[in-house]
Amino acid sequence: MLKKLFIYLDNKMKGIYILITTLMLSLNLNAQCILDDEIVVAPAPVGGTYQAGQTITFTYTINDYQGLSTNWFHGMAVVLGTAWDATTLTPFGVPTNNTGTGVWLWVNMVQSSATGLIVNNSGWFYDTPSGGFLDGNPGNNWGDGMVGPWTFQFQVTVGDCPPNTNGDDLSIIIENYADGETGSWINLDCQADPNETFNATLECCPPIITGNITHN
Repeated sequence: MLKKLFIYLDNKMKGIYILITTLMLSLNLNAQCILDDEIVVAPAPVGGTYQAGQTITFTYTINDYQGLSTNWFHGMAVVLGTAWDATTLTPFGVPTNNTGTGVWLWVNMVQSSATGLIVNNSGWFYDTPSGGFLDGNPGNNWGDGMVGPWTFQFQVTVGDCPPNTNGDDLSIIIENYADGETGSWINLDCQADPNETFNATLECCPPIITGNITHN
């Protein structure tokens, strides 16, 4: 079928209307925008477990990205397993700023001005005057371009035992969003991108109680 694509480029790239008529022979609904990404954790879990009170640094990197239908990368959000102390989740470092037109903000939620999608998990999202306003609200603008890589960091501390118990969930899910999902661009071609998941569990080590020690 014939489809007219309005590619809305910035004043440097995405700010002129270009009308393109293309012949679309097929539509791949499983196409991905993120082609390669990874999570690095420090320290790494021992035997797949962490102990109460440990603070862990997560580094999430998108190595390869293709912006289907001019979707620019817009942000990532963190979903915590139940055994993390959610009050300790904090940003760490400064994310990669590829276009340089705006700033990355650590926010508790974001809502798209275009699609209405609401993300209620904390994470890094891009705020820029491109496609909207540089006003502290990442939901009303575009993302940080289509060319990576991007690196994001955050820290979180393992919850106490009790109330947590041995084997409780210390997973981390990193959700990813293009500006066609959570920004002011309107296109959902990147929504098939899978989330990145890290798995670990809690090891509660009870104190070792010994009796009286007698030295002869």
